[in-house]
Amino acid sequence: MFQTRIFLNSIFFMVLWSFSVTSFAVSLPDFAKLAKDNRAAVVNITAVQKQGRQQQNMFDQLFRRGAPGPGNQDPGGKNFTPAPKALGSGFIISDDGYILTNRHVVNDAEKVTVFLSDRREFVAKIIGMDEGTDVALLKIEAKNLPVVKIGDSDALETGEWVMAMGAPFGFDHTVTSGIVSAKNRQIGREQYVPFIQTDVAINPGNSGGPLLNMKGEVIGINSQIWTRSGGYMGISFAIPIELAIDISNQLKDTGSVSRGFLGVTYQDVDFKLAKSFGLKEIYGAIIPEVSKDGPADKSGILPGDIVLKINGSKIMRAADLPFTIGRTRPGDKVSFVILRDGDEKNMEITVGERPGAQTAEIAASQGLSNRMGIKVRNLPNDLQNALGDNGVQVMQLEKGPAANAGIRVGDIILSLNRHRVTNLADFNKVVKGLPANKGFPVLVIRPELGKRFFVVRIPE
Repeated sequence: MFQTRIFLNSIFFMVLWSFSVTSFAVSLPDFAKLAKDNRAAVVNITAVQKQGRQQQNMFDQLFRRGAPGPGNQDPGGKNFTPAPKALGSGFIISDDGYILTNRHVVNDAEKVTVFLSDRREFVAKIIGMDEGTDVALLKIEAKNLPVVKIGDSDALETGEWVMAMGAPFGFDHTVTSGIVSAKNRQIGREQYVPFIQTDVAINPGNSGGPLLNMKGEVIGINSQIWTRSGGYMGISFAIPIELAIDISNQLKDTGSVSRGFLGVTYQDVDFKLAKSFGLKEIYGAIIPEVSKDGPADKSGILPGDIVLKINGSKIMRAADLPFTIGRTRPGDKVSFVILRDGDEKNMEITVGERPGAQTAEIAASQGLSNRMGIKVRNLPNDLQNALGDNGVQVMQLEKGPAANAGIRVGDIILSLNRHRVTNLADFNKVVKGLPANKGFPVLVIRPELGKRFFVVRIPE
């Protein structure tokens, strides 16, 4: 009898264990279907950077056995230094060949190659890049391509399952999974991206690849990891897809990115500040400083005001303010609820355009394609303030007309051929109309020289 009871108990526990395992397996999401459905629309990207940039191909670092390198010999017997490359991922958003990826994957590239899952490869054109969000838009000449489904990152909940697909260390179409750890994360000084934080394994090469929800929809672009070792440590960040699509549309339509601007500084409302201002809940963004004659100043915002809501949505942390305003088009009217002297006040503000608003870096300003052989950028705010002027700064210089004329990296260009240049948009426009085989003046500022003209001559 005792042995029979032991036998029956064993059978009971085995059945219970089997049922538990089966239930657990059934409750797990079907990542296999997600991977199969999205594989064809995910691409691998290599970008050959200009010689001299110190960035190596991680795939080469891992598998260099016997590969030519500095000091090695190529088959012809000459010293051979391979051109630096970057590895990354991307995904197709339209069947005529538009692809989203990260700016840092293709920045400073002389040649970008896109590899499809069916082993076709295309040289891609960089339509534009945006430094503020790290988004880049590429275009390949192909038709009837598979495309991803675009989802809604705002609908994501912390704890949801998500899946990433990309090419970590060059291993294309690698799939990893995890959950949403948090939303609306601000990283460092990056003001315009409310990052999605996940624990999905992301490594170098995943950059630019899609983050998908369990419906098979892209809800983010995998962009960054938090690491002390250079590899995955459990904290990964993705750019919300709505923001990326908005940036890509601007790059496609105008070649530039416009951001809303208030002209204020801001800080979080902590427990002590909330108490001192009479707030019952700890939320909002306090305004310590208002720029004179800026949009906020003209609308009546005062130092010490606390922004509680914008267009009906609560501003939970100070970082929500630039996230929200940065996505607003200049000229749009925005409703504010502020706290002033203990009373809530409704206001309407017409959003301005950020001074020196970053114009997209487009293919026309890369390499020698801009005819002068230079790469320039908009002046950072600190340089604008120090100079009391605006222009574009030379970031890279190759053998070409500008270098031959004596222009150097770091020079700030104020005018080309007597046309004022205040930003990248001005520069790109003027460069297209520069005369060939005729010297024209370029006014630059160089710290040790002050303002000085150089005569540049572009060959036919």
